[in-house]
Amino acid sequence: PATVSRYTSLDCADKSIVYALESAVIQWSRQVQLVLKRESSQPLRQGESPTPKAELDFWKSRSEDLEYIYDQLSAVKARGVAKLLDRLQSSYFPAFQAMFRDVRAALTEARDIHTHLTPLSRHLELLESLEFPEVKPRLRPLLHVVCLIWATCESYRCPGRLTVLLQELCNLLIQQASNYLSPEGLLRSEVEESQRKLHVAMDTLSFFKQVFQDRREHLRTYFRENQEVREWDFQSSLVFERLDGFLGRLLKVQDLLKTTLDFHQLGKLEFSGIRGNALSRQVQQMYDGFQEMYGVFLESSYDCLDPQSTDFENDLCEFNQRVEDLDRRLGTVFSQAFDDAPDLEHAFKLLDIAGKLLERPLVAQDASEKYLLLIRMFIQDLDTVRAIYSQRVQEEAELGFSSVHKNMPSVAGGLRWARELRQRIQGPFASFRRVTHPCMAGAEGKRMTQKYEDMLSLLEK
Repeated sequence: PATVSRYTSLDCADKSIVYALESAVIQWSRQVQLVLKRESSQPLRQGESPTPKAELDFWKSRSEDLEYIYDQLSAVKARGVAKLLDRLQSSYFPAFQAMFRDVRAALTEARDIHTHLTPLSRHLELLESLEFPEVKPRLRPLLHVVCLIWATCESYRCPGRLTVLLQELCNLLIQQASNYLSPEGLLRSEVEESQRKLHVAMDTLSFFKQVFQDRREHLRTYFRENQEVREWDFQSSLVFERLDGFLGRLLKVQDLLKTTLDFHQLGKLEFSGIRGNALSRQVQQMYDGFQEMYGVFLESSYDCLDPQSTDFENDLCEFNQRVEDLDRRLGTVFSQAFDDAPDLEHAFKLLDIAGKLLERPLVAQDASEKYLLLIRMFIQDLDTVRAIYSQRVQEEAELGFSSVHKNMPSVAGGLRWARELRQRIQGPFASFRRVTHPCMAGAEGKRMTQKYEDMLSLLEK
């Protein structure tokens, strides 16, 4: 109404000009607000996975756009419009002033952020040019620069902005790790090579998280003495949600490859003893079944490293259920093979043949009691050796001599006799030392070790 009353003193031509000017201000304001409201976090909110280059490009572009707008608003024509609106006491003049102030403040901020982010580009270019196994040593210098930006750029010292940059760094590392692992061939390559690559990737990504935490704890060292320290008081989960999801998927693939490597041993297993042939046939059938199960992954077309891939999750779930059944059957087979072993030597050969398969939890449950049986067998053997030793000592005490190997002098024969007894107990005990089962640290295991050491001391006198 106030504007209308002022227009009454103007002729129709003047009114149309003022109306056009005010309409232009409204349009400018809308366009400027669209620019001002743009945030670098928008791609992340839309579910995209931008890298830090997007952050640097955003602030460079924002600085250029705002500088262009500022120049336009500072031009003679725009200033003329402002003066006319002011003289006419238009209600849109304060809006024009506010728009100009907002643009100037946003431009100052964008220039400041762009200037401070620029040194990061060199580190990012280097990171992207490296092979992934060479990335790890560059992560600490990279986060060092991020800390410097936080401490020196007040405009960027905002959790909402920093978490965007850190998430984008995670995206870059995920992208590089995925390219290095080559998901289309990861499950089709040699298992040992794929495991090696997975270890490199998981170690590098975990190291990035460690460096982040370390820099977070020492953030105050980046601030000047008279400067107020602003900590990273945001939750780490805001930064590492996607990276943790990717690491979780790598862990599942790693477990899958470990299972595959374990079950590859089935193709080499052969048993002896009464039921040797029957047990060997059972194991071969299990191996063939496992090959068929794993073939599902070889024939798949999905990205096994994509945490969003539910197809992989479904196949893996079914695979693990069937592997559990194989583990139970395998535990039964090994139990039967242990029962058929005539002595410690054959039992330890079975352990060597089985290898890592006996460490699988369900197989280990069935094999656990067999380890105790081996310990008791060895204790019994130690008791037998002790009896042989005692009998010889008694012979020497009663007769003044003891029997030795044919055609050997008394001393040499005695030494050979002692050496043979030592070898009889040292061989099995050396095999026990390779056993990592908890029973070795239990009461029976300790009793066996003590008996062995006592017997060895007697034979070395």
